[in-house]
Amino acid sequence: MREKLVILLDGDIFAYKAACVNQEDIDLGDGIKNSKTNPKQAASDVESLIDGIMINLADASPKAAVDLHVCLTGPLQEISGRNFRKEVYADYKGNRDPSRKPLLLPFVKEHIRSTYSTKIKDGIEADDVLGILMTHPTLMPGKKVCVSTDKDLMQIPGRHFNPDKELKRMVSEAQGDYWFMYQTLVGDQVDNYPGCRGIGPVKAEAILNGHPTLARMWPKVVEAFVKKGNTPDDALVQARCARMLQHSDYNFKTKEPILWTPNF
Repeated sequence: MREKLVILLDGDIFAYKAACVNQEDIDLGDGIKNSKTNPKQAASDVESLIDGIMINLADASPKAAVDLHVCLTGPLQEISGRNFRKEVYADYKGNRDPSRKPLLLPFVKEHIRSTYSTKIKDGIEADDVLGILMTHPTLMPGKKVCVSTDKDLMQIPGRHFNPDKELKRMVSEAQGDYWFMYQTLVGDQVDNYPGCRGIGPVKAEAILNGHPTLARMWPKVVEAFVKKGNTPDDALVQARCARMLQHSDYNFKTKEPILWTPNF
């Protein structure tokens, strides 16, 4: 018997896909709009997506026991909207209009919860839950695979599978640290945090090149922020927005994130 295969899947992404394709927005004129949804098909679609990925990865590890856990952002019904990064940086994801979320999204997430083993931590996003579980040394023993299309998870060391690109790769700790610092510098338009304004991909690579460890990269990142008229605290705020939580960034007793602080 091979080592157990533990599939940790970013459920938010697949719930969003299934909810979107099963909503038809209808313009009735005079500024009046309506939406037609198909909950039954949305539930079927998300199961097909998740089951297809599980079969794909299980076929690559024959004779291995397979566990699947779907990570979701809580709360499922999107009531509180609490997100610890908004407490760090008020404009985090401030560019998103809640009214544009697919109507079926809460329903599909509830369907996932009732159908699969799910991991949910209120106020913490699904990709952070993935990062915590992927990096914990004992919580989920086995050959863990992170399944997501989200580039932010390239910070997390370990096995990764991007189902959109059919891409399997191994991310080292050094590669994860590099991506963390890179995201801190360039920011993320989708998540609405700016990074260091005036620093794009080319400049970020030049700043980080030749500095293989987090302890050596961080001073260069702070220096780049200061040169652009920012403060070291500004750099830290952006780093805390960019940081994907790992098990060391989470207090399991209080169930609260531990904000990243450079300790070197």
